[in-house]
Amino acid sequence: MRAILLTALALLIPVGARVSAQVDTAGGFDFDADYWFNVFYPKIFYTPTEGLAVGAYYAVIQPVRADDFYSPAPYRIALSLDGQIATSGSRFLKLQANAPGLANGWRFSARLTARRRAKDNYFGLGNSTVFEPDSVTDAQPNFYRAIRTQYTLRAEVQRRLVGPLRVLAGLKAEHWKISPPDGPSVLAKDLANRVDPTIDVGTDDVSLRIGLVFDTRDDQVAPNSGVVIGVGLGVADADVAGDLTYTRTTVNVQGYWSASPLLIFAARAVAQVTDGTPRLGTFYLIEGGTRFYNTLGGSATHRALAGNRFLGRDQLFGNLEARYTLSAIPTLYRISLLGFLDAGRVFETEDFRITADDLKVGAGGGLIFQVGRAGIAGITVGFGPDGVQMDFHTRWTF
Repeated sequence: MRAILLTALALLIPVGARVSAQVDTAGGFDFDADYWFNVFYPKIFYTPTEGLAVGAYYAVIQPVRADDFYSPAPYRIALSLDGQIATSGSRFLKLQANAPGLANGWRFSARLTARRRAKDNYFGLGNSTVFEPDSVTDAQPNFYRAIRTQYTLRAEVQRRLVGPLRVLAGLKAEHWKISPPDGPSVLAKDLANRVDPTIDVGTDDVSLRIGLVFDTRDDQVAPNSGVVIGVGLGVADADVAGDLTYTRTTVNVQGYWSASPLLIFAARAVAQVTDGTPRLGTFYLIEGGTRFYNTLGGSATHRALAGNRFLGRDQLFGNLEARYTLSAIPTLYRISLLGFLDAGRVFETEDFRITADDLKVGAGGGLIFQVGRAGIAGITVGFGPDGVQMDFHTRWTF
């Protein structure tokens, strides 16, 4: 089991919530007033990889107003602080601000993250990398591990142009270092073979991003219908800032269809091409139309593969889902049964192309819980080329 969460329900249940709002003459809340509520929960969980981890999450949230209660945005503003530390030496701290409903026609987001993964997955570069369980022994327990440290600042603004079409502009400034762990490992071999000059070297990666998003989803957290089409271009120039020069072009298409009040079908296709001189740490990022995620493998891209299973300068993947509602009260809670099919590949030494050749295909299912407008928790089990993978989710994959 990838993760045994001792506080899964705490992700969904506000602890010590405080609401400050105007009260009308009937004794109820005036939802057109500005009010906030607090969400706090402790985190404690164990994974075989990271060991015991403890931390906490705190957020202050301003809900949407009465006239916008059924709008796609789950809230007007959310400010959060999230952190944890594990016995393996991994640690994580994130300060985030999201404002999808602060001003009519505008969306703002920013986050500052410090992260150290003491036992991050690393299987090599390219679509032909293999996982051989017998390579992990008592003498070389970290054969498929890396130590990845990142400090990241991200900021983005979106402006509605007309109808569901928005334009976006963003900045990413990041310092990363990816180092081999103690003992024999794939990354240590790649360092010795000079596969990438930034292995074990601190690297500044700074880029600007522009794009267009066409978004008709009825709900931005758990859509029942609609489409999202995102096209983005990221540019990094070492003559301006950072150590790397490259361009990153991303196309993201996803759609949702309600076959019945209880059954929803969803699909997504993503293609990303990076030109210039990107380096290892750059390959971990995929920019979507409305969010970003790590490379192929894990809960955000391919649930039948281990996290970061395939790394390469270009990525191509797709997902199909069937979501069946087992029980629900609108805007209060929903419990969904999930079936999925995921497929994808990366390109490292060959040119990107739309192809079905050498796709890594897997399938599986899971159970997803939603409380309120934005509280998500669930588990999926995927069956893929490397065997069984289990992931814990705090949001829908797409």
